[in-house]
Amino acid sequence: MRLEVVDDADWHDEAYRANDRGLFYARQIVGQVVSLAAALLGLVGTAGVLGVLHPALLPLLLLSVLPVGAAAVRTARARFHSFKRWNILQRRVRVFSWLLLERDAAAELRSDTAQGALLEEHHRLTTRIAEEDTRLGVSSAGLTLAGRAVGGIGTGITYSALGAMLIAGWLPLAAGAGAVLAIQSAQSTLTRLVDVSHMVYEHAMWVDDLLAFQERCRALQPRRSGLPAPETVKTITLDDVSFTYPDKDTPALNGISMTLHAGQTVAFVGVNGSGKSTCARLLAGLYEPQDGGTVRWDGVDVLDMDAESLQARVGCVLQDPVRFPFSALANLTVSRGTLTEADPQRALDAARASGAEQVIAGLPGRWEALLSKRFRGGQELSAGQWAKVAVARGLYKNAPVLLLDEPTASMDPRAEHAVYEAVLRDNPRPDQITVLISHRLASVVACDRIFVFDAGRITESGTHQELMDLDGEYASMFTLQAAGYRAEAEEAA
Repeated sequence: MRLEVVDDADWHDEAYRANDRGLFYARQIVGQVVSLAAALLGLVGTAGVLGVLHPALLPLLLLSVLPVGAAAVRTARARFHSFKRWNILQRRVRVFSWLLLERDAAAELRSDTAQGALLEEHHRLTTRIAEEDTRLGVSSAGLTLAGRAVGGIGTGITYSALGAMLIAGWLPLAAGAGAVLAIQSAQSTLTRLVDVSHMVYEHAMWVDDLLAFQERCRALQPRRSGLPAPETVKTITLDDVSFTYPDKDTPALNGISMTLHAGQTVAFVGVNGSGKSTCARLLAGLYEPQDGGTVRWDGVDVLDMDAESLQARVGCVLQDPVRFPFSALANLTVSRGTLTEADPQRALDAARASGAEQVIAGLPGRWEALLSKRFRGGQELSAGQWAKVAVARGLYKNAPVLLLDEPTASMDPRAEHAVYEAVLRDNPRPDQITVLISHRLASVVACDRIFVFDAGRITESGTHQELMDLDGEYASMFTLQAAGYRAEAEEAA
């Protein structure tokens, strides 16, 4: 699934609905179809008996059942559309429920005394759902009552017609008792047929909704065809690249152009929301350029490449890394798409460079330690320790492009300095493009090129000294941060 899809709330609602109802009814409908076939066979038998007694009884018989069937169909449609309306509420209730139980949120919920507020919101949402259920129940009861009332009138008409036939001599008196039994049997069979049919009809709507969601998901899959991404890359070129997130009017990127070369370490800086991370995700093939812009690897448009192979060539280290509930080793190897196969030397080198080696050495079981308190025997890491594991994960991937998006935000100053020294300065790779996104401008001073983002555009670019000489936005931000550090040092002295 393409990354931008997870930003679409409508898609999440559809996914929840498909999982909660579609999959369940897809299993149920098979048995219901079998029951429907059995009911149809039974109806053929009783209809044959009535046809022999008198053909006029057959259409009269439908008068008692069709109104009930019509009411059942309308009730099924009302129930289907009702659930689609409060599906959003149901999903929010599920999120609130898990938030109240989630271990990572437990401390903050209690320190903020927020549990009561969440429970109130949970109660408000469930009350709205109950009101919708009540409204649907009253409506369904009214429809069912009306259907049965009209059906009862139809039954009366049927027996009245039967009596008239007997009086007029259209039907032998000796056959009257048999006709009554046949009508009762046929009504019972028809009623069962209507009940099963309306269940099949309702289940079919959910299955159709599931199939429509699956079809939409197929259309949202990353490209599985095209050229495989190259094992190495010399230049990556962005030409007039733009990107707008779903349901947003303002573009996150607006006409970005740049060229990155192997062996370079470049930095993206700027205020929050300026487009730095979006640009990095375009480089990683997680997003695709819009409005005619292009991203080229050694002159080849990434839209002509297999998307998954492109993503495999980029190592990403994010500010809030995923805390996989795997072993310490699997938390590194997952970057190469495996939990069970590992290169021991590569894992050790990555852990040493990131500072994760000491973290892992202190764990019971070391590399085999389970990094999650959700499971028995699992270990808990601090945010800074997880950051080191995440950097090691990115290094283990050994990709030709390495993206570091605020990777050391949770680390202490010494650990942060050690990571930058090891990753950016001590072991430069002539075959790798390294992109660093950081708000701490002291960490980007040694980068080969710095791009300054503002409102989705690149406003300045150059080396640290060139940008300082320019005396623009970068110089202003750097001077402001440096002044803050000097003030702290003077206060400490």
